[in-house]
Amino acid sequence: MRKVNYSDRTLLELRKLDEALATLEESAADNETRQARDSLLLRYVYTFEMAWQAMRLILADRGDTETPRVAFSTLETAFVVGMIRDAELWKEMREARNAVVHAYDEGEAIALAAFVRSKALPELKQLATGLRVNGA
Repeated sequence: MRKVNYSDRTLLELRKLDEALATLEESAADNETRQARDSLLLRYVYTFEMAWQAMRLILADRGDTETPRVAFSTLETAFVVGMIRDAELWKEMREARNAVVHAYDEGEAIALAAFVRSKALPELKQLATGLRVNGA
């Protein structure tokens, strides 16, 4: 991914993403209680939202006016331009976000929390690092 000058709005969104990631990491380190799991999943939802919205703003900073302002399209374009490397994982992450938002089932919540800890959190951290490195 080529370096690009980020707008003030993008820089603000990246700072918010870093803050959200910090709270997600705190929740991921907590013992597995129902309350800790609920906190983890809530923090995952807003961190995922900030991540794809930061990607959308960066795409706009790069001159993209074609990508619709929805997570699915933003993630597709982000993969094409090399902002993310694993399109299938990001699809899983989007589906996990949707599962948290649309229904609550104890068994599913346990599985989602494990997914967030093992796959989503490392990927979100890698994204945030990559976005900082490639911006000016």
